Amino acid sequence: MKRLAFSILVIIFFGTCKEKYVSPANTPVTGYLVVEGVINAGNGLTNIVLKRTTKLDSTSIVYEKGATVFVEGENNTKFNLQEASAGNYSALGLGLINSIKYRLNIFTLDGKKYQTDFVSVQSTPPIDSVSWKQDSLGAHLFINTHDPTNKTKYYQWDYTETWEYHSPYLKYYKYVPVASSNGQKYTFTVIDPIRVSFDSTIIKCWQEDFSNTILIGSTISLSDNKILLPLNFIPAGNIKLAVLYSIKTRQYSLSAGKYQFLQKMKKNTESSGSVFDAQPSELVGNIHCITNPSDPVIGYLDICQIQESRIFISNSQLQKWDYKPPCVKREFLNDVDSITLAKAMGLEPVIESKPPIMGPPPFGFPGTFYYTTPECIDCTLTGTNVKPSYWR
Repeated sequence: MKRLAFSILVIIFFGTCKEKYVSPANTPVTGYLVVEGVINAGNGLTNIVLKRTTKLDSTSIVYEKGATVFVEGENNTKFNLQEASAGNYSALGLGLINSIKYRLNIFTLDGKKYQTDFVSVQSTPPIDSVSWKQDSLGAHLFINTHDPTNKTKYYQWDYTETWEYHSPYLKYYKYVPVASSNGQKYTFTVIDPIRVSFDSTIIKCWQEDFSNTILIGSTISLSDNKILLPLNFIPAGNIKLAVLYSIKTRQYSLSAGKYQFLQKMKKNTESSGSVFDAQPSELVGNIHCITNPSDPVIGYLDICQIQESRIFISNSQLQKWDYKPPCVKREFLNDVDSITLAKAMGLEPVIESKPPIMGPPPFGFPGTFYYTTPECIDCTLTGTNVKPSYWR
């Protein structure tokens, strides 16, 4: 009974005593600098993203624009990164020397200088494979890799996924003004002169998404330097596998310091928020503000070769994927009131594969139409109709 009474008191205490949380951190108006990315030691792309922290209740992303960013070697070599888009600083094919250490320099418009420690170049083993299997829940994707030299102990992965999808309905009809026999103007829906002359540019589209979780792994406690870990999961019936899907996976070799940094970040960001959870730990990186050493900087920079792998999964390779587009058709009469209502609801006319029912003279138009939302006709409203260069 004492334990029960104590449990009830704990529940009452945590359920009723709520106060507004005021962070003790003295955050500057401009926020702290956040540095994301990896310096690619090979011939691929290096992309460093600079952002600023914002208030807890803010949903906007503040990018650090107009900065001067460059990689500096111990041998006094220098590689400039150009701002390709807001806060994104890039360079292609740095070709760094493995025996030389390098660091990143950042000069912001407010006159502050940031610098990383000198970092060694690390080799990254190739990705062995990206595999997948289907079950009743969906499609599970896995990363498989190993290092025969046993030098790489810490790994990180991210990915970009792209999928092709098609508009569920074709648009054969359009709204046009038609004069009635008494001279009044009405808006009717008429069929195109040639039934097959639909707009083919809004039928096939592609959409892209990026990994948004911290994917890391280590072989430090394993007897073999081999890794097989879950990479991604696509729920059954998802649009991503309705036609053709591709995932490009990138693999990074991490230093022990970067791995520990990411472990803490993963723990802090993926915590459930319970009062019994471990409290957020301080993120100490290898990037410093030279002009004001007490000014915190969030980030940890590594230098490595980046390994990539791309696979495709076709809907024909799956068993009963059963993708059902979230599109509903509604039938309307071909009269002024019905068409006005459909337009007010933001709907567009579509046609079934069977011939339409023709209405009475003098117009000779179909008697009824099926309508649906514009997104179910025009795929460019949710994606792009520009085919990716790597698509098959």
